[in-house]
Amino acid sequence: MNSIDRIRFGGIASGMDTENIIKNLMRIEQMKVDRQFQQKTLLEWKRDDYRSINNSLRTFREQNVFNLKLQGTFQAKTVSSSDETILTATAAANTLEGTYKINVLQTASAATAQSSAAISGPIGSGSFTIQGNDDVESQATIAVTDSDTVQSIAAKINEQSGKTGIRAMYDENVGRLFLMSTSTGADNYIKVVDDADNILQNLNLYNPTEHADGVLSTGTNAQIQLNNGEIMEFSSNQINLVGITMTLKQEGNVTLTVGKDIDSVVDQIKSFVEQYNAIMENLGTKLGEKRYRDFPPLTDEQKDAMKEKEIEKWEEKARSGLFRADPLISSISSSLRMTVGDAVETGSKYKTLSSIGITTSPDWRDHGKLYIDEKQLRAALTEDLEGVMKIFNNDSADPKTQGIARKLDDMLKAQMESIASTAGRTVIGADESYLGREISRMDKRLEEMQNRMIRIEEGYWAQFTAMEKALQQMQSQGDWLYAQLSQMQR
Repeated sequence: MNSIDRIRFGGIASGMDTENIIKNLMRIEQMKVDRQFQQKTLLEWKRDDYRSINNSLRTFREQNVFNLKLQGTFQAKTVSSSDETILTATAAANTLEGTYKINVLQTASAATAQSSAAISGPIGSGSFTIQGNDDVESQATIAVTDSDTVQSIAAKINEQSGKTGIRAMYDENVGRLFLMSTSTGADNYIKVVDDADNILQNLNLYNPTEHADGVLSTGTNAQIQLNNGEIMEFSSNQINLVGITMTLKQEGNVTLTVGKDIDSVVDQIKSFVEQYNAIMENLGTKLGEKRYRDFPPLTDEQKDAMKEKEIEKWEEKARSGLFRADPLISSISSSLRMTVGDAVETGSKYKTLSSIGITTSPDWRDHGKLYIDEKQLRAALTEDLEGVMKIFNNDSADPKTQGIARKLDDMLKAQMESIASTAGRTVIGADESYLGREISRMDKRLEEMQNRMIRIEEGYWAQFTAMEKALQQMQSQGDWLYAQLSQMQR
């Protein structure tokens, strides 16, 4: 809080530096305001750090923990193709493992048409109507004027492609117009419904004799055989069959082999451990940080007198140790360690994380981080994937048989609510959390203290002004007496 921003003149009668005297007197009051400001800043820092911790817990819960709750995470499948130039594929979690023989007899294609020769003569004016499938709503009439070029006609066709499913392109290098349906399959075609003004004929696209039904081209369906069975047709080269999504590229025979995607499961568990370790490192560091009580938060006046690097170093120490031995953070850290260390009755020899190669360091300074023996983890997943899965996501109300990820989900939800009740959430609106109410109370107290400073400073100025007036009056009286005595002596 600065002194009142007014122009005052003190010490005219007394010769005293009134302004500096009052500033020194106000320093005591300013120190009280600064202490309140510093206490409020510490609470704001603590609130913000609590919220940051809550955000990391939320991310961990909604991504890593959630993924390990899903059976699909452990049931992911991998597909290998004997010839990826013919077909590539991916498999769903419910796809049966095994070998599948695929015979691609024909790939799906779009309907295509092109000018039979380079366009050279006049195009003419009028209109033509084209259609892209059996739905009459796919018809569109294109108006052509004398000023239209082949390029502008192609643009007009493309403007209607959302309706017709037909796109056009003019290649000026060969002087021809090309048409293509936007979708593949036998249900799509390029049909001339009306060309009374001979525009399409002039574009060398349509010949009434050759195209009696008006159809310039028809798309084709993909045809495949699965395990030498009946021929099946699909309108697209993207096919989903028996849980396998296939992309057909060309005709030919290919063998697909579907198996467990151990790599995917390992990656999910690694991601879980990585995020868990980051949280434990953060919590452990905060709980053990040294508190530097000789480094309170800086006021604006103090910052103005310091360099940016100096401010950064000061505030680093000022913020250190805010959570040293904090009971809420300690509770979260302990709960995480106890939960991941729980044994789960799975009916398998694999019951704990340590049994599948995920262990904690015996060094207490390591903050309870987890370490993965990937070779042991892969061996466990290969031998008994179901058993390993149950360690994480076994769905049970009994704590002895409930999966670790499910326990973590419930525990994190409760702890996040505890943090929110202490520090609030990063949302617009009133903050009714404990720290929110404390900060609000301090704001009101700061306002009261600043208003009090204004009154005190006004009081000091009033006292000094009264003194100056009294001195001035005394000086005036003294001058009058001196004048009177001088006259009497004459």
